Amino acid sequence: MKLENIASHLNTLDDKSYITMLIAYNISPTIEGLKPSSLMVFRSDTDRNTFFIWDTYKEDIKNDLGIDYYELKKTEKSIHILFYNKAKLNSVLKDNKNISFLNRFGYLSDMNTLELLGLLKQRYENICPHEIGIFLGYPISDVIAFMECPNRKCAMTGYWKVYNDLERAKKTFESYDNAKTKIANHIYKKVVIGKKVLNYYYN
Repeated sequence: MKLENIASHLNTLDDKSYITMLIAYNISPTIEGLKPSSLMVFRSDTDRNTFFIWDTYKEDIKNDLGIDYYELKKTEKSIHILFYNKAKLNSVLKDNKNISFLNRFGYLSDMNTLELLGLLKQRYENICPHEIGIFLGYPISDVIAFMECPNRKCAMTGYWKVYNDLERAKKTFESYDNAKTKIANHIYKKVVIGKKVLNYYYN
């Protein structure tokens, strides 16, 4: 089951239910603890004005999905939100190889997660910085490969551009896809066939 197969049914929902399920699908690997964070952009110029809906219900959505979020950028028309699993992201950012790489951009090993996110926000203001890949859980070798030669042919493109360890990437992508399938099936049960479920994410 894919979200696009039930997208028309989502549009029949009230604003809060609509955006909660949309977010749950897109960030499901992070909710499942498979991925440290996921980035989403909400816009005011879409049919459902996801910018306004998110801004109205964000605290309820945070509680419903059991996920943390950080606002990276906000303009008149869009807002960029990094949804993150606090424990998973902290582990990634404290990894010796990752923090050593981040040092070159001003991130310090004694910074806590919110301080590191604050610096990412500053650097995100004008352009999406390469190091965001670390925050999103991409392998550091692939982040560096893309940063050093973005035009280099990659082995595969999926949740990120894969240059190294193709088999490991395939398994990771599969686990992310499975998490999305899980929530898509949940949405199908709740929205399309009207089955009562406990909340927005779990059966």
